[in-house]
Amino acid sequence: MGIDNFTLYDLIQNQRFGVEYQPIVELSTGEIAAWEGLARFYDSDDNPLRPDLVFEALHADELSLFNIEYQMKWLQLTSAPEGDTLFLNIDPHAFALFGSDERNPLLELLKGKPNLVVEIIENTDASDAIYSSGMGKAYREHGLKIALDDIGAPDSMLSFDILLSVDFLKLDRSWIKNQNKENYEHLLNALCQFAKASNKKLILEGVEREEDLLFARQLGVDYIQGFLYREQFISYKS
Repeated sequence: MGIDNFTLYDLIQNQRFGVEYQPIVELSTGEIAAWEGLARFYDSDDNPLRPDLVFEALHADELSLFNIEYQMKWLQLTSAPEGDTLFLNIDPHAFALFGSDERNPLLELLKGKPNLVVEIIENTDASDAIYSSGMGKAYREHGLKIALDDIGAPDSMLSFDILLSVDFLKLDRSWIKNQNKENYEHLLNALCQFAKASNKKLILEGVEREEDLLFARQLGVDYIQGFLYREQFISYKS
């Protein structure tokens, strides 16, 4: 069930926004190496709304999508833990509204921040790869590092050009669920070997149990992220 127009209008007009920071933990030390800032939204009764459904509804209006994406990035930047690396997901469709033009507000907001990593996501639409590639190139030209998010998610596709150009590979939680399925292990090991050979850092998402932690060690990933560290999540409302 999607977000109805009345709820979406109320959310935008009253800026019912929030952010959740999830730690990205270095596997070898157990120390927090970075944070990921995630968008959170609420209805008029202060009930949380699913962010994916909010953004799905916003995609029907590019300017509204851009406006909310900009406001969320500003909030995530200004409320972030000080001194640590921050991972931020940027919607490629929102960025594409103004493209790589130097006046793009999403480019101006983020450029020149050395501790920032821009995450890009690819979905089933082939145009997403074009948008993501252009966005990644624009941010790289301004000195930012890039992460490819949700690698291996059921609804994602993979562009080799983007895979080759990013600094971090974020492995979707589905690899943990499917680790015993035929041929999954071979594909995952190939991705991990590629990352090591090309000096890209690996992050395993969806780590919830000690068994998942053991799986991460077996893979030899650099960082882990997930609900195993839920007590360390930081939430903030605007």
